[in-house]
Amino acid sequence: MPADLGRRLIGYAIDCVVLFVGLLALQALLSPINPILGMLRHGASVSGGQLHLWVVATATVPFLLYFASTVSSRGQATVGMRILRMRVETVDGSRLGFPRALLRSAVLLVPFEANHTLMFHFAPPTAAEPSAEFWIGLAAVWVLIALFLVSVLVSPKRQSVHDRVAGTVVIR
Repeated sequence: MPADLGRRLIGYAIDCVVLFVGLLALQALLSPINPILGMLRHGASVSGGQLHLWVVATATVPFLLYFASTVSSRGQATVGMRILRMRVETVDGSRLGFPRALLRSAVLLVPFEANHTLMFHFAPPTAAEPSAEFWIGLAAVWVLIALFLVSVLVSPKRQSVHDRVAGTVVIR
């Protein structure tokens, strides 16, 4: 039976907590070699592009690998999904291979990365009023998130955008 939106959101929230704790630990471990911190210590300015690259390397890539490796594992589920007794499978009922899980995870993270792009490249570096491009970008991020959520509600198999692209379904 396909998992409903509420259960999926709770599972995702649990995964976000797990990922945030892991991110804090990773950032603490990498702080001695963090090039951004090194630049700031020496009085150099840091661009949004440099910050974005650091976040991609230390957050986006690990998150991508977390989602892809857990849903393609024998348990077919992230930590949050396991707690709520859900799993991901292909629409024909088989286990996902890692490439399909990677595709699913990459699409899942599109709003996450769109938000990072907005924050690192369009947000004002000071307390100045954000530009029109920033507000348009913020609206676009929220439209993306809404599309992912509405997709679950209108799909007969309760598939979100990332499920549809990868040919997967989350079941209870």
